[in-house]
Amino acid sequence: MDEIYRTYYTPVYRWFLKKTRHKEDAEDLTNNVFLAIFTYFKQDIKVNAMENLIWKIAHNIWCKKAKKYSDEHNNVSYDESLAIATDDESLDKIIYREIIDDLNEINLTERERTSFISYYCHDLSIKEISALLNTSTNNIKYYLFNARKKVKERYNG
Repeated sequence: MDEIYRTYYTPVYRWFLKKTRHKEDAEDLTNNVFLAIFTYFKQDIKVNAMENLIWKIAHNIWCKKAKKYSDEHNNVSYDESLAIATDDESLDKIIYREIIDDLNEINLTERERTSFISYYCHDLSIKEISALLNTSTNNIKYYLFNARKKVKERYNG
């Protein structure tokens, strides 16, 4: 558990800090994520992909916080990124949509950036992106792979 905490605390905290823009709230929400993970371990539930579990829990905690805030302030509309994912929308797409604003700080090529935004924001298929960029689907897969790698490096320190 210590290794998981050391590895994921900072990226999760940064994500919540960007969402809340408030240190104490970000710390509370991050701690709630690790409390939930600790609960999973105590229940002896098998976890196949720890990173996916962490981000899924973080997203759910954020959604609950945003809904509570929205309900308290009678605000009908709130950021569309708070909507809970449907079965056909992967967790990766939710997370990557959250970091689109930071893409200028990440050293992506123009093709990597276009592929990334087209795939994760505009929900274009790899085939559609290859037609858009007039290149092969294998090249698009390569651009997406590189873009994801650079994004992960940025957020994992």
